[in-house]
Amino acid sequence: MFLRNRHSLWIRLVMVLGAMALFVVGYQWGNRYQRGGDEQVRINGVLVRPVGAIPNFSLRDALGQRFDQSHLAKGWTLMAFGDLAQASGQRGVQRLIDAYNRVADQPKLRGSLQLVLVATAEAPGLARDFARLSPALHILGGDGEEIDRLRATLGLPDDAEPTLFLFGPGGYLVALLPASESGQAVAEDLKAVYADASTLLPEQP
Repeated sequence: MFLRNRHSLWIRLVMVLGAMALFVVGYQWGNRYQRGGDEQVRINGVLVRPVGAIPNFSLRDALGQRFDQSHLAKGWTLMAFGDLAQASGQRGVQRLIDAYNRVADQPKLRGSLQLVLVATAEAPGLARDFARLSPALHILGGDGEEIDRLRATLGLPDDAEPTLFLFGPGGYLVALLPASESGQAVAEDLKAVYADASTLLPEQP
């Protein structure tokens, strides 16, 4: 009787281990399927593959401090373009701040995230006013030709809706988040890209 019970216990143990192994395999297969089988994150926006750094630029923030490509290399950046005196610029600022607020549950991401609105028309007073909305927000302005070159580099037409451009550490353009995305969807994309940064970005020195 004792031997029979011991064999029965052993069989049950093997079955439990087999079930656990099947669960793990199924879970991993499901994750691969959800990510398209290539182990890359899937987002609501558009991933830029391969990622690339944009040419250097030089603009000024609302306090007159220089802001260039090196500032994008320090962490994560959401960038938009727009005229602060028009709905395009105001909506761009709103989208930036909305996304920033929605990642409050991930303090490391939020702490490394800066918001950039490139003003397409001179409005120094408005720039200073909007810059006060968040310590993470930079309102940039400068030479019109420099701004046009930056827009052209990013492939943004003059009449485009406020697309958001996501840059990762190193200044690499990682994703485009179209105007149709809600604040919640933008936040989800931010979290997904941040979580998968090691596979999306080149190795940092």
